[in-house]
Amino acid sequence: MAAPDLPVLITIGVSHFANKARWALERCNIPFTEEVHVPGPHKAAAKAAGGRGSVPVLRLAAGGGAGGIDESTPIMRWADSQRAASGAGRDLPPLFPEVNAAEVERLCAAFDKKLGHPVRVWAYSFLLYTPAVTEAMVAAVPTFERIAMRCGGWLILRRLMWKGLKLTPENTDKSLQKIKLCFDEVGELLADGRPFLAGQHLTAADITFASLVAPALAIAYGTFRQAALTDSIPAAMREQVEELRRHPAGKFAVRMWETERAVKESQPAAARTVPTTAPASRI
Repeated sequence: MAAPDLPVLITIGVSHFANKARWALERCNIPFTEEVHVPGPHKAAAKAAGGRGSVPVLRLAAGGGAGGIDESTPIMRWADSQRAASGAGRDLPPLFPEVNAAEVERLCAAFDKKLGHPVRVWAYSFLLYTPAVTEAMVAAVPTFERIAMRCGGWLILRRLMWKGLKLTPENTDKSLQKIKLCFDEVGELLADGRPFLAGQHLTAADITFASLVAPALAIAYGTFRQAALTDSIPAAMREQVEELRRHPAGKFAVRMWETERAVKESQPAAARTVPTTAPASRI
């Protein structure tokens, strides 16, 4: 397909939900481009692409309007449906296999509910005012958004995010406990020795879990740079990150990033391309 005809993934560079969609598209070898925005302007871009105002949204046709796929899990389903026609993707196991589709859907929904917001609250309570987030927020966004952020917009946005997410010590502690509870549930699933959460192959459930816990494990994705993220972690957060990484669920998530990620998060989002081949499942 010519570049103007490629699907366009509308994202915020630091969104862990957007990474679910990005990972699935790349895993299935679906060519696409990415349009990154800062929080606030992302709403207009998402609606123009056919969504309701949150990201990610996948715009299927040039010019937006009809044809947009809203939210990360529906985008993953669409990518899986296109997998068989994507060259190398046809040889990969499905992300939503028919044999256990209900379990995969259940896990995806559970992780969205139990991890999405708690991880966001917990991570931002430590990182919102750090160079890593400041840098990642403006990386690859349109020029006018970057200028606005550098001319005082980021100071305003940061205060609004702090208030909107209710980043109080009490809320931060509650969020960490919710993360740990979900980790224990995942650990119980993995206790029987299974290589993946829903069977013998990578599915959407594994991508969802690994994507949503990435901020809690200090794993860079999207517009984050790993070096900047590592250097920005305060001591209190580092101790908790290391504890989560030692948990069986944390070890599993790290393994998914190290062995199953089709495209390494080393390029700016705007420059990222889809590889011609993807790694086979670890079985």
